[in-house]
Amino acid sequence: MNTKVTAHLPWASWIRDLVHAGGTGGIHWHVHALRSLNRWLTTRECIAQFLAGIELKQSHLLLIGPSAGWMLPTPWLARFKQIDVYDIDPLVPLLFGLRHGKVLRDHAIALRFHRQDAVAGLPKILREHPQACVWFDNVLGQVKVRLGDEEIAQRQLAHLKRLLQGRAWGSLHDVYSGSVDTAMALPAMQTHAFRRLDEADEDTAQVEINGQQQLLSTAAQNLLTQINAQGVWLDHATATVFAPHTQTTLMPWAFKPNYWHWLEAGWVKP
Repeated sequence: MNTKVTAHLPWASWIRDLVHAGGTGGIHWHVHALRSLNRWLTTRECIAQFLAGIELKQSHLLLIGPSAGWMLPTPWLARFKQIDVYDIDPLVPLLFGLRHGKVLRDHAIALRFHRQDAVAGLPKILREHPQACVWFDNVLGQVKVRLGDEEIAQRQLAHLKRLLQGRAWGSLHDVYSGSVDTAMALPAMQTHAFRRLDEADEDTAQVEINGQQQLLSTAAQNLLTQINAQGVWLDHATATVFAPHTQTTLMPWAFKPNYWHWLEAGWVKP
């Protein structure tokens, strides 16, 4: 495995990203992830099952925002010959290498790290790697958090699928997140087949979940009820990431014992 790291950030940015990586990573995130791996096991297995079902024709992967790859299955990464990892967190080369490096070295996979915001710089990255497929690893749900503006985030995320036309790509991202009632019985970790049927607003948008057509607002409420949600949940503004009729999978994630997420995973063929 050939490993290369590129970096172009000043020291002040390097230190900020080391601590919190724009509010989406950094030291605190890595400590939390390491302590939570057992609780995340079922969700990690759901992700591995989803990725194993993807038919890959590309040997080069652009891996966007994976942090240390805490949720990624190493066997899936080992299917590629070259992986370019993009993340603003300075700890990623070290921790990603510790988690996945041995297997990737054994498979002689070329692994290169780039410390940059690949979502913002995506057009240039795509031009530089015209034959690569792309995987956004639980990063697009953080665009709204980083920008602090839902409308701008929705516009940016909606534009991604136009940039990626003609290319194999996929994403795992947050859809909703919030508190759960820990006094109730632990909910089942059940996944759902999901697709949006249009791009209307939530009050009128139609979706299909497990083969049943219904309003998005109804489906969202059922998802929250399933995991004993309480209080107001955050919408991560990722409804426009995939085009209507893209088949995706929804999966719950016990991020903390009292704070859960609904994740969406999807893959688009060129």
